[in-house]
Amino acid sequence: MKTAMRRANIVLSVAAGLFVAALLLKQIYPFHWLASAFLTVTEASLAGGVADWFAVTALFRRPLGFPYHTALIPRNRERIIRALAHAVEQDFLNKQAIKERLQQVQFINKLLTYAEGYEMNSIIRTTVDKLVAEIAENIEPEVVGRYGDRILKLVLKRQLVAPEAAEMFCWLLQQGRAGEFYTAVHHEISGIVRQDKTRNAILSYLEQIKQETAQKNWLSSFLTGFMETIDAINLEDAATALHQELIKTVDDLEATDSTLRLWFQEELQGMAVKLETPEWEQSIDTWKNGLLNRVDLVETLTLLANNLQETLMQPSDFRSNAVEWVAEQVESYWLRFKESAELQNQAEEYIKNLLVVMLDQEHHLVGDVASHALSKLSDEDLNAFIEDKAGHDLDWIRVNGVVVGGLAGVGLVAIRLLF
Repeated sequence: MKTAMRRANIVLSVAAGLFVAALLLKQIYPFHWLASAFLTVTEASLAGGVADWFAVTALFRRPLGFPYHTALIPRNRERIIRALAHAVEQDFLNKQAIKERLQQVQFINKLLTYAEGYEMNSIIRTTVDKLVAEIAENIEPEVVGRYGDRILKLVLKRQLVAPEAAEMFCWLLQQGRAGEFYTAVHHEISGIVRQDKTRNAILSYLEQIKQETAQKNWLSSFLTGFMETIDAINLEDAATALHQELIKTVDDLEATDSTLRLWFQEELQGMAVKLETPEWEQSIDTWKNGLLNRVDLVETLTLLANNLQETLMQPSDFRSNAVEWVAEQVESYWLRFKESAELQNQAEEYIKNLLVVMLDQEHHLVGDVASHALSKLSDEDLNAFIEDKAGHDLDWIRVNGVVVGGLAGVGLVAIRLLF
């Protein structure tokens, strides 16, 4: 640009110099037609050059301090910025042009080519370890508990229990593991029964019965109090005896020839059939949703997240095993991904569709970014920006003004000579 400006200035200076020379010749040879013709040509050339210099300069600043309709770009900067931003958004980087370009780019091929130059196993393990550390450092157990409760319940409410249970029961029967399932359930019940809280529950129930009996009438109250005084009613001993009897009864149910075990295996097959009916499916789904509405998982999930955070914060076997397991899963998927053209095509399509959706929703950001960038420029910076892009052509306009003015002068001389 500076070269073109210098060339335009030199041409204008030459035109001015020739005009001065023509004036001198006119003074020396006032009646010679060549002196008059030369003066006319240089005068027109200088006028054209000065006019175009004034016009070009008036775009950016006030030539010779002339205030009227000059410094057009600084005075109309907001309109110019809007026009440039609109041109960038709607013409140079319009939606259709970007979409066509996106369809030409093969993102997955570029990713695979880029990944070949690196040791992906090491990168995956390092990335997973850093990710686990960042999660452990920034996790908020209360937030995890609160949102985890909502998400878990939402997922479970959408999940139909009956078909899954029916499929599990059929699998147990086909594999001949119904007995193992009964044994597992029995062990859980047996463990619950043996707990002290079960005996306490029995004692609480007996005390409730005693209070209800004593409140029926004055005679019942008197007899109940009298029998407690003589130790005829000892609820502690009764609760212990019932607790032991309950434990013995539950233990007896573990026998292979137990009536309940045989009944359970028969009912399991019938249950698998019933669970496939719409009535049972709806009933179980209603029960499940009611249970989820009553259960509060926030405290449990918060405690779990807090324990997990404390475990992952410090180097430990658990953290190492967790990182190793996640890394192995990622590596396994990465290998399958590299070998599967179907997965690559799906990923390619997903990426392009995602970018198209983002483009449709956020394309206005192209114009916003251009407008913001241009708005940060001062008047001088904006002038310099436009001069840098179009100054070369503008300076050639100045050169053309001198040349065209000179040609116009030649035309005037020719007309004078002819007429």
